[in-house]
Amino acid sequence: MSDSTGATATPAPVEVPPTVDTAAVRELLGAMKVTLGNLDQTFRTLNEQSAQVSSLGPTMEMAVTQLSSLRHQIRNQEKEQDIRVNEIRRMIKEEIKVKAADEMGQHIRETIRQEITKQAKEQISLQTNEVLPVPLHKQTEESRRHLEQVKNALANSEARRKNSVLRPSPNNLNDELALVLRPDGQKSKLYPANLHSLFAYDYNKSKALVKDFGLHEHGVLEKNLNGFMAHIGIQFELVPVPSSEATQTGSSVLMPMSASK
Repeated sequence: MSDSTGATATPAPVEVPPTVDTAAVRELLGAMKVTLGNLDQTFRTLNEQSAQVSSLGPTMEMAVTQLSSLRHQIRNQEKEQDIRVNEIRRMIKEEIKVKAADEMGQHIRETIRQEITKQAKEQISLQTNEVLPVPLHKQTEESRRHLEQVKNALANSEARRKNSVLRPSPNNLNDELALVLRPDGQKSKLYPANLHSLFAYDYNKSKALVKDFGLHEHGVLEKNLNGFMAHIGIQFELVPVPSSEATQTGSSVLMPMSASK
């Protein structure tokens, strides 16, 4: 140990009290040496770690710089990505608008066309009804039916005129009856060929005959036949013959009698 003048001072001799245990002192000194050794190792370790930290300093700074640059690049990429995404969104919106407008335009044009067609049909139908209250095809059909009815009426009138000349004479019983049509203009399947055939009808057949022509049905044979004959233009009636004047079988017969005035 040196003083302020640089001279080395000689340590004063340590006086060991006679009462101090020498072994204890040696043990204490040994412990102090161990402690000093540990402190020296600790200082060396700290110096080494400091050196390592110092050597890592530029690397850490470089890493920080690189990280900062990377974050900057990422932010730039995010901005560019946002710009592209926004542009795509704008294009999609514009395309949707154009497509929607085109589809709506087509729908509007089709709706207008249908409405014009509908209104045109309604106007034509309205004007036609004002001029022709009954449609042409109905008028044609009605005219055809009316013409057919007129023709049938004329034919029936002519047939009745021919039948009216027949008389209640045996010579006329086989004369052909002029055909009188049913109300529907058709020939009746029950229409008799002549008076002889007509007089041979029984009650059920006479009833079916007058029903076929829409005439009144009676519960008596001669009334049904008389009604039919009057309808087809025959100018006389039939009456039953009394049983005393009947045939050998004793059944009733019908004989013609002049019509009452």
